[in-house]
Amino acid sequence: MRPILQLALKEIRKKRVRTILMFVVCLIATLTVFTSITNATSAICQQKIFDRNLGLEAGQILHLKYLQTDETAEFTTALADFRNYIETLPGVNAVGQFDATGINFSELKTSEEYVKINQKILENGVYKDYPERSQVLYVDEALLPLVKGGISAFASTQSTNLPIYASEVFKDVVPVGTFLTDERTGEMYEVVGYFSKGSQWVEEDDLIRYPLVSLDGWFIAPFSDEGRNDILTQLSSLHNTYVLLSETADEKILEQEICSYSFSHGFSATAISLSEEYEIYRSETGTFTSRQIIIAIFISMMALTSIIAVFTTNTLLKRRQYGILIANGFTQKDIAFCIAAEIAIIVFSSTLVAWIIKFVEFRNNTDVFREALMTAHIQYTLPVCLLIAVILVILATLFPAFKLFQYQPGDLIGGNTNGND
Repeated sequence: MRPILQLALKEIRKKRVRTILMFVVCLIATLTVFTSITNATSAICQQKIFDRNLGLEAGQILHLKYLQTDETAEFTTALADFRNYIETLPGVNAVGQFDATGINFSELKTSEEYVKINQKILENGVYKDYPERSQVLYVDEALLPLVKGGISAFASTQSTNLPIYASEVFKDVVPVGTFLTDERTGEMYEVVGYFSKGSQWVEEDDLIRYPLVSLDGWFIAPFSDEGRNDILTQLSSLHNTYVLLSETADEKILEQEICSYSFSHGFSATAISLSEEYEIYRSETGTFTSRQIIIAIFISMMALTSIIAVFTTNTLLKRRQYGILIANGFTQKDIAFCIAAEIAIIVFSSTLVAWIIKFVEFRNNTDVFREALMTAHIQYTLPVCLLIAVILVILATLFPAFKLFQYQPGDLIGGNTNGND
């Protein structure tokens, strides 16, 4: 086996230009296949990440959606009455909201240590030009278990101020007991603890279709009474309002009650269960995934055909050399292994290079779907493409070997198509 491998390496070195061309053909084809497979499987990874991190039963959560809004104090009052009404309905455990926003804490915006740490956190975000601004997640206590691994309840404070939790990132610069003042509203908070690095929360624009958001460098606090009546706060959390149901709740009746109440009070709102919303998303991504898989198969077949044609031509050009090898004691099996070794070196090296190129591309990507793409690229794309590479090596060996072995050694030696001539 060793002489065969040495012979294959010798052939690769001797025909550098031809080898480079075949490597480039394989590399381009593999990159295209990698892209298609990763795009197809990233949606699957996104679904698994969502399932893994959801802390509440999706079938027992109703998502409120407002079809019309009004930026008035009256509408804010109507929303509060609406939520209070929903909480009185049979089968409803709680109604919760959240709002992810940025505010200035008077005590922190003047802290050089805090601003320095915060600047690194915000460098790729919407507040990158405002390093003194703090990212805060306002959330009702009932919704805290929505994502696993976070805070389950708010602790009481030593003062009359509201509790607030800081990311562990700020542990050295924002000690427990620190008082923080919201510069806009004047609301006072007291730091009661920390949540660990790596904590996450759902994306406020769409918790199903978008990846989870890292809470490193954030604060978590309950809504203040002023926030409950603040028009901007209520409009920001409007589409992040959820109804938590008991196991015995009748989901369809509740959806009808919610819709009827809103219409009778001058606005329009609907409710849909998170599980139903999730199924709609799965249907959407299923169509996209199917198309991407078809594209990946088509590209793979085209690449396979092209590469087989290149290797078959290359083998036939060297048929005189193979005839001489057979005349000197090599068997047809040895020649087949030599062809396979030469093809395998080119195919697997190009596959590895292509995988590394895409890995670096995804790692440096700032896209919100970076985690899903990385997971898909590692868990799905790599094994699939290795399998394709194995199939490619086998087929690319069988076709030229079968063609080559139709000739007798004398016919091969007497041929005039040798690539060495």
